[in-house]
Amino acid sequence: MIELKDVAILIPAYEAADTLGKVLGDWLSFGAVPEQIWVVDDGSPDATGEVARRMKVNVLTHRRNLGKGAAHKTGFKAILKSGFGWVMTMDADTQHDVREAQRFLNLDPSRFDVAIGTRRHDMAGMPPDRWFVNRLTSMVLSVFGGRKPVTDSQCGFRLISAKALGKIPLRTNHFDTESELVARALHAGIRVTEVPITTLYTSPRSHINPLLDTLRFIRLCFRYLMWM
Repeated sequence: MIELKDVAILIPAYEAADTLGKVLGDWLSFGAVPEQIWVVDDGSPDATGEVARRMKVNVLTHRRNLGKGAAHKTGFKAILKSGFGWVMTMDADTQHDVREAQRFLNLDPSRFDVAIGTRRHDMAGMPPDRWFVNRLTSMVLSVFGGRKPVTDSQCGFRLISAKALGKIPLRTNHFDTESELVARALHAGIRVTEVPITTLYTSPRSHINPLLDTLRFIRLCFRYLMWM
């Protein structure tokens, strides 16, 4: 079992002023303290950063929108310097239930390095474009990973050891970064496991570009094949 106090919480956020406050409030109710929460405001034109600062959490800011992956990398870099042993990532749009973080914390830390939330039983409401790229990247990682199947390579709800994170070089900057992290972890022999979670598709909009991000995911799949 992993203690919550040993976990840093990273939330990449873009135009999330309407939902971020609830996510942060849920984490504080769960038992986290502001000092262990990092929000990366990825160049939001709305009050996303102000909401985070009012909650007294750590706020990192991009002057312009660089992409979800770039926000993750900015957060990872800061957290690795802070001394936390684990990093839990979560989206800012309320699609994840903070209480389900306990499912990750209940895992035996000696048996994994990366735990991915999996929505395999709860994908009925996923927008078609997101379902397609998720199935594509998950299939490629499963077939060529040489280890247990990956069923949800894009889920943003994760728990990653700082030790493993320091060994994973990330090159992408957008929605494909979450799949890249899994691909590089598998390629490096880092232990990956999955945790079943529920997902609510409550966000009024998605920032995924159906064409451009699909092409990015396909490019990532080809790169992964070349690594193998």
